[in-house]
Amino acid sequence: MKFRIYAVVFFAATGLFVSCKKSAPVEAPPVPVTVAPIIQNDVIVSNQWVGLLDGFQNSNIQAQVTGYLLTQNYKEGSAVKKGDILFTIDPRPFQAAFAQAEADYASSVAKAQLQQLTLQKQTQLYQTKVISEQEYQTSYQNTQASLANVAASQASMQAAQVNLDYCTIRAPFDGVAGLAQAQIGDLVGPGGRVSSLTQASQIDPMKMNFFITEAEYLGAVELLQRVQNQPEEEKKARFSLQLANGSSYPELGKFDFFNRQVNVSTGAIQITAIFPNPNGVLRPGLFAKITAPVQEIKGALLVPQKATVEMQGNYFVSVLQPDDTVKPVFVKLGPPQGQFRVVSGSLQAGEKVVVEGIEKARPGMKVSASAYQMPTASATGAAKPSTSPAPETTK
Repeated sequence: MKFRIYAVVFFAATGLFVSCKKSAPVEAPPVPVTVAPIIQNDVIVSNQWVGLLDGFQNSNIQAQVTGYLLTQNYKEGSAVKKGDILFTIDPRPFQAAFAQAEADYASSVAKAQLQQLTLQKQTQLYQTKVISEQEYQTSYQNTQASLANVAASQASMQAAQVNLDYCTIRAPFDGVAGLAQAQIGDLVGPGGRVSSLTQASQIDPMKMNFFITEAEYLGAVELLQRVQNQPEEEKKARFSLQLANGSSYPELGKFDFFNRQVNVSTGAIQITAIFPNPNGVLRPGLFAKITAPVQEIKGALLVPQKATVEMQGNYFVSVLQPDDTVKPVFVKLGPPQGQFRVVSGSLQAGEKVVVEGIEKARPGMKVSASAYQMPTASATGAAKPSTSPAPETTK
């Protein structure tokens, strides 16, 4: 009888123990996530526009005197140096005019010298009362007139020399000379005849002209003014070009200037950047996309773009806590920086945010965190891990 009682008690206790064990909650394993630290740096915010390339200097080479085109001394589209002869106009009429002016000058000099000798004698005679004052004044005025004739003859000779020099048309700077617009034997010159002979452009460096809106200008004016006032050697090359075929131009450009006024018709203002062009790839008239800085954010906080989550029009990031739990923090999104995004909110530099696995990590849930590897584009276009997650920033 006692045995039965003990057996019932034993099995009842065992059943109670099993029942209690089954009702105890099972703790879930930590959710695996990857995390990245919040980076703080001064950031240059850039934007992209379509712009037009132009020569650093452009010249419309014109004939300054009327005459027949005698020679073309350059190959069209070739590089020329400052002072190289591009064309010559038949110089014979101008050589004759110069010779006539030179002779007139020599004659006027001889007459002036003779008149000066006469004045010296007339002065002596006047001082000894041999001639009257009127005769002396007449000799004096004749001398002054002869000297004026010398000056006029000299000016005529110089003008003839200038016209003769205009017969040789030279390159005004180092650059490229374009298509010839006159043929050998054409009558060229100003006043209705063929006056424009060719165009030349200095193509190293090149100008890149593009237009930004009033709003963009007002947001960037502080940065633009500061850069414009910097010495040329201190300006940083931050402008990049994407050419029409999709390729990136290898040289970076520098800010040059912004125009004096906003175009009242378009509401845009011109910005000009300077790009080196040592190989002559860039040519005036090419369109290209330019990426240019428009704003500088001091002490910006950056997180990987994948770390930001949108919820009903608001954005948040999940911050890793010291006890390996996650806490959502609402943020405001700033401009993108490559694979990063500028954010603002209750965040501190160095805190870690969840990048991958964020959809499984609930607030207060334990997580198992590992370092996030930022992917970079491979040669085939696929993504591969990168150990350098920091965006391009400025100090």
